[in-house]
Amino acid sequence: MPAPRNREEFAALVNDARRRQYLSIRAVARVAQVPATTIQGWLDGRHFPSPALRPNYLLLVSHLGLDDQVPDGLWDDSRSGGTAY
Repeated sequence: MPAPRNREEFAALVNDARRRQYLSIRAVARVAQVPATTIQGWLDGRHFPSPALRPNYLLLVSHLGLDDQVPDGLWDDSRSGGTAY
């Protein structure tokens, strides 16, 4: 599988990894220490973590074993017009 090039592709990768590991939305919400609705927005690619929640997002990424898949410039806010949550 090619490395994700943007936030949307990375969100899909994170969600796929969650599904492969049979983790529910609530389970990954507990890992990331955020509400399930926040996780759902992240996994759907509708929202991206605000600067305050980026450490929580990275907890999830690490838990899913995706540390080495994080695209360069993931936090570059100029690359996406989407809402941060």
